[in-house]
Amino acid sequence: MATLRNRFFVEGILLGGLCGVALGTILAFQVNNERVGAARRLLQRAVRREQTVPFELIRQ
Repeated sequence: MATLRNRFFVEGILLGGLCGVALGTILAFQVNNERVGAARRLLQRAVRREQTVPFELIRQ
């Protein structure tokens, strides 16, 4: 019986992986490059940290 449970487990993993790839592909075709660029800029603004020391002013 353990082998049958292992087989169902592996089949579930494969089915879930295939569904995930299919869904990701559909979403990738629906989202165009402009939206991806906008999301990337938004993420960069959120993650960007200001420098505590303005290094370009040190040599003045």
